[in-house]
Formats: sequence, C-alpha cells, structure tokens
Amino acid sequence: DEFIKQGRVEARYLSNLLLPVAIVIGLVHSMVLYQQGAIQIGDIVTYQWLIGLFGFPVFSSLTSLARIALGYAGAHRILAIINAKTDLDQNNAGYAAPMRGEIRFEAVDFGYLPGKTVLHDLSFSVQPGQTVAIVGQTGSGKTSITKLLNRIYDANQGRVLVDGVDVRQWTLEALRSQISIIEQDIFLFSRTISENIAFGKPDASRDAIIDAAQKAQAHEFIMSFPEGYDTVIGQRGVTLSGGQRQRIAIARAFLTNPPVLILDDSTSAIDSATEDKIQRAIYAASEGRTMLLITHRLSQIRWADHIIVLRNGRIVAQGIHDELLHTSEDYHRIFMRYEGEAVSAAV
Repeated sequence: DEFIKQGRVEARYLSNLLLPVAIVIGLVHSMVLYQQGAIQIGDIVTYQWLIGLFGFPVFSSLTSLARIALGYAGAHRILAIINAKTDLDQNNAGYAAPMRGEIRFEAVDFGYLPGKTVLHDLSFSVQPGQTVAIVGQTGSGKTSITKLLNRIYDANQGRVLVDGVDVRQWTLEALRSQISIIEQDIFLFSRTISENIAFGKPDASRDAIIDAAQKAQAHEFIMSFPEGYDTVIGQRGVTLSGGQRQRIAIARAFLTNPPVLILDDSTSAIDSATEDKIQRAIYAASEGRTMLLITHRLSQIRWADHIIVLRNGRIVAQGIHDELLHTSEDYHRIFMRYEGEAVSAAV
C-alpha cells in the first residue's frame, strides 16, 4: 500500500514540477551567460519564451508516453492470460444437459503440487436439492473440493461426478454455467447495481433483477440510495458494506438460477446484525437446488441436511448436527470453538 501511495504522489506532483524546474534552471543559466557577456537581455527573453513554448508539448508527450507504457504492460498481461495454455480439455463435444444437482466424489486424491496431496481418498455423495455443510479447520481442503467440482482442477485419482457423469466428460461451459460459487471476496465492478446483479445474465429484465434482489434481501438497501438500482458502486464494491456485497452476490445467484450453489465461507466477514438478513436469503436460495455450505457459521451448519467434517484432507465424520456433537471429537471441538467466538462477538 505504501508503494502505491508513493507512486500516486510521484505521478500527480513530481511530473508537474518538471516544467517550473526547467524554467528556473534555464533562467539561472541564462543569467550566468549574461554576466559573462555571452548573451544580451533579448537573448534571455527569447530563451525563456522558447522554454515556455516547447515546455507544455514536451510535458504532455512525457505524460502520454508513461500512459502508453502502462497500457502496453497491461495489454501484454491480458494477452498472456488469453493465450495461456491449459491442461484442461474444453470437451466441446462432451456431455451437456440440464443439471439435476446430484454430486458424488469417489476415492478422490488431489494435490496442487506433485507429491503434496491435499485431499486423500475422499468419498461422499450429495442428493439433488440437499444442503450439505463442509466444515474443518483452515487448510483442511474445503475449498479444494469446490475447485474440483467446477473443474478448475482435475483430480489426480478417483472421480468427481455430477448427475452420474464424470465432470471431465461434461463440456466446461455446461458444467460451470450451472454451478454458482459465492466466495468471501466478491468481485463487483464499477458499474450500476443492476449491471452487477445481471453480470451472469446481461439480458435480464429490470423486473427479474428486482425480483432477485428482493429474494436476496437486498432490495431495501438498494432503494435507500438516491438512484436505486442505477447507483454506480466503486471498483470491487468499495461503497458497499460486506453484508451488502454478499447480498448482491446472492442476488446474482438467484438471477442465474443455478441447480448447484456453493457458498465458500461467504458470510464470515459480516456482523451479527447483517447475519439474519443473509440467513433468510440463504434459506430462500436453498429451495429447489443443491447447496454446499463451506462455513463456520453455526446458524448455517445446524440447518444443513448433512454435515461433512474434514481434517487434513480426509473425511473424519459425517452426519447431522446433533449426532456429530456426540460422536465426533473434531466436530465438537470446531462447534465449541466457534460457538464461543459467537458468544464473545454478541457480548
């Protein structure tokens, strides 16, 4: 951050000093030459006039060159990303059908680096319309599961199946368009609220956008802005609170209506006052779709149909809340830890 601030100061003020400094140096130099009898007063006036005449075009050229250099660097980076090779097969002729939402992991091993396995012999299933919470300590492999499900990565061993079909046999477009992931760090654009909600469905009508926002408990705060849905938010949604950004993201999910919805620790940064509104939105979002909850929020874990407990990339327990409290030491430890934090936050 300090480097960014320094760069902004230099870009804003240092360049503006170049022309005055050049004029002062030119004046001092011309006075020295005048005292030596090398030039006359008229030469000094002409010299200063020429500096002033050419100073602005030169200054503008330097500024433009700096911007061109930045633009070139940005374009080079964008083209590098566009042209980057991927080991994932797009499988454009693969399986593409409306998704029911059945998920199955069969003896899945996965690691980001060779020799370092993150998930070990992972096997579980999720039925269509079921809500499953995945809990575990930080680094236990919870997010890695979501990356395998929408094929950001492929499993090293075993299979990941959606509706009984290996994800590697699905077309990437059909697979990813029907799985929506809401993460903690939501990316919002410096556009209107309606455009941000309609990001995944740009042809959506205003009525559909408003309906999605109402289901996501976002309509009320949106209408509190003078321009309502036409309010332009800053880059990454800096003008919105954490809870408001989360509700915008949930509204996106309602609008695209995915058969599978994944919430990856998406409500960890909200306060207790906002949690109730987010909770109502999640309840509504879970109706009629498969949902994976990666969360430490006890209010969400409790109402899940099934809970999977991870430790070091392995499933150590599965079941419902009341059952796991008595049978799983790992789950009991996690539950007591975050229940204590919730009580402390409330106090």
